[in-house]
Amino acid sequence: MTRKLAALRHFKRVDPHFHKATRAHHASLPGELPQRRTRAELFESLVSIVISQQLGSAAADTITLRVKKACGNRLTPESVLKTRLPAFRRAGLSGAKTKTLKAIAKAVKNDSLNLLSLKKIPEKEAAEKLTRIWGLGPWSVEMFLMNSLGKSDIFSSGDLGLIRAIEAIYGLPKNSPRTSLLAIAEKWSPYRSYASLLLWRTRDAKKTS
Repeated sequence: MTRKLAALRHFKRVDPHFHKATRAHHASLPGELPQRRTRAELFESLVSIVISQQLGSAAADTITLRVKKACGNRLTPESVLKTRLPAFRRAGLSGAKTKTLKAIAKAVKNDSLNLLSLKKIPEKEAAEKLTRIWGLGPWSVEMFLMNSLGKSDIFSSGDLGLIRAIEAIYGLPKNSPRTSLLAIAEKWSPYRSYASLLLWRTRDAKKTS
C-alpha cells in the first residue's frame, strides 16, 4: 500500500469531514512524497526554499534564476560562498537571506550539516539540526522536510495558506487560535504532509474558481 492510500484511509477514519471536503483532490496526490536524492539536489532545493520565503511563486522563481546566474549557473556550497554580497543584492536577494545562504553553504561544505543524513532520522531531529543554521526558521525547515526529504508527518502552523484552508473547511472564523488549528491537524498524524497537500490544493482551487 502506498503512503497516499494509507493517508486517505487514515483521514476517512479519524476525520470524515476532512476526507469528504478534500475528496476532489485525492486523485492528484502522489503515491509517495518526492525526495531529492543527492546532496547537490538537496542543497539547491534548500537554497530555493530560503529564497522563496514571503514571496509569490513568480517572484521567487525569478530571483532564484538570478541568484543561480550570479553563482555561475550552479547553486553549490562552493559557488554560494565564492559569490560576493553585491551580486546577491543585484539579484534581488535581501541581506538576511544572503546571510542564511552563506551559513547553509558553510555548514554543508564543512559537513557540520549533512543533508543526506537527514533523510534517515525522525522529523523532529532533522528539524533541530536545520534550525541551528542562522536564519533557517520553522517554515523553511518544514517545507524542506516535506518537499525535499519526503517526510510524511509535517504541518507548518506558520503557513497562511494552510491556516486559511482549515478555517474554510471547518467554518472557523478568520485568525482562529493556533491551538485550535493545531488540535485539528494533530488528528491527521502521521500523515500531516499529505493533509497539507490537500489543504493547499483546496485553497488553490477556491482561488481559481
